[in-house]
Amino acid sequence: MIGAIAVHYWFVVYEDTGACHRWEVWQTKNEGGTNFGHVHCDLKAPADGVGGGPSRLAATWTGDEAARIAKVLADPASYPHCALYRYLPGPNSNSFVARVLRRAGIQYALHWKGIGRKWLT
Repeated sequence: MIGAIAVHYWFVVYEDTGACHRWEVWQTKNEGGTNFGHVHCDLKAPADGVGGGPSRLAATWTGDEAARIAKVLADPASYPHCALYRYLPGPNSNSFVARVLRRAGIQYALHWKGIGRKWLT
């Protein structure tokens, strides 16, 4: 039911070695995987859904854009809200994704259901 009013964005990053990692902000700190407060790597499997049903692919970045995203994600402790999470108005998972994209210099409009996407960090 939550999917009718909100979406949860995250990144899935594939390394040249074949490794695959899921990066996202989760409402609970230190929940699992590798974590930096609310920022988690591999808390869930890459294709696991969240709350509103199965996952879906929102966008794919390759080449230089993918490398820039990976570079930002390589420093998760630089996210200024590792210790803070709020569903509304943010910061939350969508705020994190929007910030990573901004820092990577990528223009991408998150869906209007991406509550917190406009939270500036």
